[in-house]
Amino acid sequence: MRFILAAFAAFLLVGCGSVVPAPTAFPTPTPATLPLPQNVSGIPEQGNPNTAVIAAHTPRGELEVGVARTFTLGHCGLMSPIDMDGSLWDPTAAHNGAGGALTEEHTGELINATPTVVVLIDPNSIELRTPLGAVITLTRHDGPRAYFLCD
Repeated sequence: MRFILAAFAAFLLVGCGSVVPAPTAFPTPTPATLPLPQNVSGIPEQGNPNTAVIAAHTPRGELEVGVARTFTLGHCGLMSPIDMDGSLWDPTAAHNGAGGALTEEHTGELINATPTVVVLIDPNSIELRTPLGAVITLTRHDGPRAYFLCD
């Protein structure tokens, strides 16, 4: 009995002397995405004569939901074809990594060949992250699509 009381007293002393960390807030959800600036969206208006129509060439099934992989944007950034998982992908929205507008530095990444990381969010959506933290949402395009001609 003395042993049990001594152990209980020791437990109380250790417990009362320890510091309990303050609770932390739950992680915030992914910031909302904003429309892409017109000069980097890469989607030409219908009938624009300065375009070429491209079809997808990659095999379907190369991406898995939730699995990150590297992808380098083409020479013209988001205006280059983004051909993955048997489809072309349309950039639809973006944010600076914290929910705000893209900076000039982000725009520079998005108009050039830039190494990125992509994650298939669901069967028809990809999230692309640039080295400076820009987050671009892309949606699967059905069939061939027009791209601006790029030097």
